[in-house]
Amino acid sequence: MLHLYLFFKDFNELRKLCDIDLSCISSELLADECDNIINHHTNKKIFLGYLEPGWMLESHNQTRMRELFRKFSVGFVCQFQDSIPFSWKNEIEVLYS
Repeated sequence: MLHLYLFFKDFNELRKLCDIDLSCISSELLADECDNIINHHTNKKIFLGYLEPGWMLESHNQTRMRELFRKFSVGFVCQFQDSIPFSWKNEIEVLYS
């Protein structure tokens, strides 16, 4: 389940609510880290981070990460909805503004 926060003043508050913080993982390693979480954890809250305008991830990695969204509660912050990969928009369960 994907939780999208359109505007959040203090990311540390949201980060503290989560068990795993992926915001410091580089984009190149992000999909691999998501696979590791899927394979080694059962019930965690995950903070993906802040998606900046123009943030891009290869399409096959975006698809790999969707399994994480379907298995865990994943939250991220994004001020501009255009920054969200199109394939993720169907995974958004809750939108906070």
